Amino acid sequence: MAKEGTLSLDGQGKIIRFSHSLEEMLGFGSDELIGKDLAALAPDGTGEELSALLKLAESDTPAAPKKTGFLGKDGSVHEFYLSVHPLRDRGGSLTSYMLNLSGRKTAMPAILNEEFRRIFKFSNDAVAITDRDGSIIDVNQAFLDTYGYASHEVLGKNPRVLKSSHSSAKLYEKMWQDILDPEKGYWRGEIINVAKGGREVPVLLSINAIKDSKGEIRNFLGIAFNMTREKELDKLRKMYIDYVVHDIRGPLTSITVNSELLLMQLSDLPEKTKKKIEVILASAQKVNTMASDMLEYSRAQSGSIKLRKEKVALSKVLKDAFEPFESAGKSFLVNGMPYHEGALHGEVSADGEKLQRALYNIFSNAFKHAATMVSLKVERTGAGCVFTVSDDGRGISAEEADRIFDAFYQTEDGIKTGGAGLGLNIVKCFVEAHGGHVWVEPGKGSGVTFGFLIPG
Repeated sequence: MAKEGTLSLDGQGKIIRFSHSLEEMLGFGSDELIGKDLAALAPDGTGEELSALLKLAESDTPAAPKKTGFLGKDGSVHEFYLSVHPLRDRGGSLTSYMLNLSGRKTAMPAILNEEFRRIFKFSNDAVAITDRDGSIIDVNQAFLDTYGYASHEVLGKNPRVLKSSHSSAKLYEKMWQDILDPEKGYWRGEIINVAKGGREVPVLLSINAIKDSKGEIRNFLGIAFNMTREKELDKLRKMYIDYVVHDIRGPLTSITVNSELLLMQLSDLPEKTKKKIEVILASAQKVNTMASDMLEYSRAQSGSIKLRKEKVALSKVLKDAFEPFESAGKSFLVNGMPYHEGALHGEVSADGEKLQRALYNIFSNAFKHAATMVSLKVERTGAGCVFTVSDDGRGISAEEADRIFDAFYQTEDGIKTGGAGLGLNIVKCFVEAHGGHVWVEPGKGSGVTFGFLIPG
C-alpha cells in the first residue's frame, strides 16, 4: 500500500490535526506540530510554494495533486503528491483546509465529493467527519448548533470531547466492534452526549466506516439526530399519564367500594337491580385495569421500570394472580391437576409484584378466550423458571401471533371483549426487564399457549 496521510489546517494555515500515519512517516509527534504554521514542514526555500498552493485552493481553482517535499524530523525530505481541499461552512466561509499527502496520485476523497459536501453542509442533523485515527476533520453547522462549539474548538479533536458519564466502556467496545466489523461497518443507537458547558444532549447516533475502492477504511462519518425535544415530550407524556391515572383511580375506588357495600348491605335487592350494580362494579374494575395498563406501559416505554428482586414464593404469586378469575366458571389446572392453594412449591428470584402482574395479564387473556379450561405449567430448567399458560379457545393464526405482544394490537376477538391492547405487551416488558423472554404457540382452532422465562 502506498504511503499516505492527512493533516488539517485552520483558516490561518496553522496545523490543527496531524494523522498517525504522518507521524510514522515524518517522525514528528502531533503534539510537536499542532498550532504551528505549515511552513514548519517545508524544506528550505519551499515555504512560498506551499503558501501558493493554499491560496490556489482557497480560490476553489481545481488543481491536480502536486509533487511536493515535506521535511522529516531527522532533516530528510519526503516527497508526496499533495492535494489541498478547502472546507467551508454553510455560508461559504473558509473554516479549514484538509491536506492529503500520498506516494501516488489519488482521486478526490469521497467525503469531498461535491454532492456529499452539499448534503453535509445543509443537513439538519449534526454531522462529523474524522480521519481513520478518529481526529475530527470537519463538522457541519448543525453539529456546532447542537453542541455549542465553534469549529476551531473541535477540528483536530477526538469526538470523545462529547462523551458523557452515561456512556460505559462496554457500550464503546460494542460500538467499535460493529463499526470495524468488515461485514457490518456501522453502529446505530441512542446515546447521551455532552455539549460545551456540560449540557446533556440525547441523540440517535449513527457512525459509519467510509472505505475506499480497496475496502480500506479512510474516514468515519458520524450523524446525530438531536432527540432533546422528543425526550422532553416523552417526559411530559409520562407525567400527563401519571396525573390522569392518579385522578381516575380516586373516583374508581369510590365507585368500586360503594358498589361492593351496596351488594353486601342490601341483601333484599331485586335480582335485576343487583345485576346492574354488579355490572357497575365489573366496569369500574375493568377501567381500573386499563388505567393500570396505561401507567405500566408508559413506564416501560420511558425505561423507568424498577425491579425489586427478591425470593418470592410461587404459591403466593399464583394465588394473587388467579384470585380475580376464581368465579370465571372455567376450570383451572396447575401442572395437570385442579388448582388449590399450595399447588406450587418453591421460590423464584424476581420482582414479586411484576411477576404476579405478568401472570394476571396472561390469565386475563386466557380466561377471556377459553371455552371451558385454562391450564398453567411451571417447570424449572437450567435457564430458569418457565411458565406456560394454555386455553382451549379458538386460538389465533400465525399472523396474529407475530404481532400479539405489540402494544395496542388486538385480534378480532380481543376487540369484541374490550381492553386497551396493552396487557400482553406489559408481560413482555416485565419479563424482558428480568432478562427473560416471551413466546406464543398459536394453535389455530385448538387454543393458544403463552409462555415466558424468568432466568435464575
